Amino acid sequence: MKLSVLGPEGTFADAAAKAYLKTQPYTNVIFDYHPTFDQVYQAVTGENIGLLPLENQLDGYVSATLQRLQIADVTEIGEMTIPVNFGLVANADSLTHIKRLYVQFKTEGQCQKLLSRMPGIQIITTSSNMISLEKFLRGEKGDAAIIPQSQMADQSAPFMLENVADQDDNSTRFIIFKAKPAKLDDLSRLTLTTNHFKAPLFIRPSSNDKPGTLYDILGYFAKADLNLITLMSLPTKTQLGEYSFYIEVSGTRDQQEVIFATLRDMASKYNVHLLGFYAD
Repeated sequence: MKLSVLGPEGTFADAAAKAYLKTQPYTNVIFDYHPTFDQVYQAVTGENIGLLPLENQLDGYVSATLQRLQIADVTEIGEMTIPVNFGLVANADSLTHIKRLYVQFKTEGQCQKLLSRMPGIQIITTSSNMISLEKFLRGEKGDAAIIPQSQMADQSAPFMLENVADQDDNSTRFIIFKAKPAKLDDLSRLTLTTNHFKAPLFIRPSSNDKPGTLYDILGYFAKADLNLITLMSLPTKTQLGEYSFYIEVSGTRDQQEVIFATLRDMASKYNVHLLGFYAD
């Protein structure tokens, strides 16, 4: 089986994938590394699986993943949360001598306190923490990079700072998915391995201009006594001002029948795009 993740090897996605495999019975797994979100998604076919970051504790949800999930025919089969932290390496004598900084786009949002101490530097955004490190190693005097803390011991840069995230207890949540549509009838027959489930989905109203639309949507879940742990709106990108709602429902094993009955009822009025149903 092939497991596609954001690479190269050594990224937090790589660490999350390896942590996930320790909880699963898979054997003979081949790691398949890609530099972009779209390439990871496109690489997942057949019975192979993929892993993408969904949410960071400090910087929130990963828009690149949510925008893909909004239109993707995938089934989420699980998730993995791992601790993340960062260090700074620099080919300089001090912070004030740094001229250019390489930093991954989500990492930047998690290290704002450090960046506030470095006004005026050139920030170059990368798609991967390991790419930030690679660019730094090929760089010149005055270059710096924010990299995973786990990579710090292997570096010998003149100037280094450890634990530069805005807070120490930082973590990132990743989703694991297969390349097949998440169908209500199929998922409703699954047997949970724990007492709790999670069901992520998108709901797209036929019209966002009608007063009370969100109130009506939330009413379905309230009536069924189903707990929402995530609620956010995303632009559909098909028309300016048109949005869909990303929702994560949490419940217990005895609510399995209730959640699917609720979603079927909602599907008669709204576009319900279920993404998965798995033990949490």
